[in-house]
Amino acid sequence: MRWLFVIAALAASLQSSALSAAEVPSPADAVRQLGAMNWYSEEYPPYNFRKDGKLKGFSVDILMAAFDKIGVKITRNDIKIVPWNRSYKFVQRNPGTALFSMTYTPEREKLMKFVGPAAPIRIAIIAPKAKKLKGLSLGKLSTLKIGVVRDDIGDQLLRKIAISDGAIQRKNSLKQLIYLLKKDRVDAVAYAVDVFNFAMKNDGEDPKEFEEAMLLKEGAMGYAFHKSTDPAVLAHLQKAMDELRREGRIEAIISSYTK
Repeated sequence: MRWLFVIAALAASLQSSALSAAEVPSPADAVRQLGAMNWYSEEYPPYNFRKDGKLKGFSVDILMAAFDKIGVKITRNDIKIVPWNRSYKFVQRNPGTALFSMTYTPEREKLMKFVGPAAPIRIAIIAPKAKKLKGLSLGKLSTLKIGVVRDDIGDQLLRKIAISDGAIQRKNSLKQLIYLLKKDRVDAVAYAVDVFNFAMKNDGEDPKEFEEAMLLKEGAMGYAFHKSTDPAVLAHLQKAMDELRREGRIEAIISSYTK
């Protein structure tokens, strides 16, 4: 599968600060510090989501498997689900916090520390096929109304290519974006393709009625931490994730959600 090569390349090339520590604390101390952190996530299926009152998703399962490897006593119930724009700002301001799933970007890697990558991601402008926007140009994009989740990667990528705020409708959740699409109040959304398709199926809609009008980014997701987090502590979690990848367990976990 093509995404396996993407993840392998990213795993080799992304130099996480977790691997740069000169002194590594004892495994027991690293486990204690990881277990004492406040962990946050959002509704972002199939990466992380609640179903029947339980936190699921391949980013959750990968993290739990890594915790099991090194003995961190965090459970799914300890992870708080919070709207993205709140948790994104909170983790930047508060030591001892972690947030996932977070798309890697150079800008974000300056603001936070990362462990991963855990899974591939594709961010695109997604529009109803009836609008015939496939092959969208930047010039045409600037004339449309685009829905984004506030401070989500789609929002940040549109800012980066200088799309004016007047063309962007910012909301707090994908559910709100889907509502805007159904009411034709936006022409398209900037969002993760897999997450959008998953949500449309759950909403009784046919994802095949929509298409990628423009690719914004193809990359990877990981786990983000406050900038002050000891990189030597994160190195223990990174090592566990690297072992999971070598064992083929990350591939198996992702496949269990995407088959």
